[in-house]
Amino acid sequence: MIVVDREVPEVPSEGQAPTVASVPAPRQPRPKLFGDLAGPLGITWGFALVAAWVVVVAIGYAVEPAPVDPNAPVPLLAALLNSALLATWGAMAAGVVQRRRFAAVASMVGGVVLLALTVACPASGHHSFGAWWGVQLAGAVGLLALSSRALRRS
Repeated sequence: MIVVDREVPEVPSEGQAPTVASVPAPRQPRPKLFGDLAGPLGITWGFALVAAWVVVVAIGYAVEPAPVDPNAPVPLLAALLNSALLATWGAMAAGVVQRRRFAAVASMVGGVVLLALTVACPASGHHSFGAWWGVQLAGAVGLLALSSRALRRS
């Protein structure tokens, strides 16, 4: 014979208020990361994104060494990626001014472009590998993380 242990609800005695079993609240669906891009972005997140970009780009330029061959033409891919980076900065600036979530998306796309530029630079032979590469790589990943957090929190 199988015995099943069942919890029997208590019946309140006279004069006692009935107890309500604690039922967990239904779990709210998690909002989509890229949903409602026209939604509001907090002013603090906007300032944080702009400040982070200024710091990362300034440090990146400060630690980047001279090109291996300064007379070599800039590869087409690098020129296109630089143009895309400038476009993402413009979109981010417009989003920050309007306090819209698409500013964080533009910053995230810019972080991906910056990461691609960081990886492609020594891979193309424009610069040699060095400690500067790790600094720029960490900056690009940091911008991606900050942008993602701003997008989730807004």
